[in-house]
Amino acid sequence: MYKENSQTNYRMELPGKILKTAMREFMRCGVKSVKMDDIANLLGISKRTLYEVYSNKEELLLECLKLHDDEYDSHMLEFTNDERHNVIDILIEFYKQQIANVSDASAAFFQDLHKYKHVMEYFERKRQLRNRNAKEFFMRGVNEGYFRSDIDFDIVLRIGQESIEYAMRTEMYREYGMKHVLHNVLFLFLRGLCTGEGIARLDEFIDNY
Repeated sequence: MYKENSQTNYRMELPGKILKTAMREFMRCGVKSVKMDDIANLLGISKRTLYEVYSNKEELLLECLKLHDDEYDSHMLEFTNDERHNVIDILIEFYKQQIANVSDASAAFFQDLHKYKHVMEYFERKRQLRNRNAKEFFMRGVNEGYFRSDIDFDIVLRIGQESIEYAMRTEMYREYGMKHVLHNVLFLFLRGLCTGEGIARLDEFIDNY
């Protein structure tokens, strides 16, 4: 009975272990360079067992990204719903999370993502959903007095999105590093949204970060 329970627990935990290992390797080496054999060997399982859980590398990559996003969304939702945090606190946490997400990733990882159709379709769906949530957040910031009310947020959002897409399309991260690119894009637009009080809070953070 104990052996059966152990095997059941192992099977239940295996998908999560695969995703954690695969995501780490994808980010470190790039998606193209990591073979399914490599992941199976790192986990000490057969390639057949790996394929029983995830049928191909694109499916595995997509599930890795979904898990990563779910963990990020859960953290940000909990942080946002904490009444002690105002919109500037949330912006700062958003910045920290975004920078942390790219700090350990190779240029090859970002370059390879565009080769996977289902991954790019997933990114587009997530972008549309997050844009709707961002507009609600912007109005909250106006009400709290940290965001300017004379800004057309739809325009700012679209320009910000195009800036990120331009950086990815032209592979600026290969020249400057993704962390440096993201820092400059984020702070340009985040700071531009803010009133004087909001700018002071952001500048205090960046001076001490």
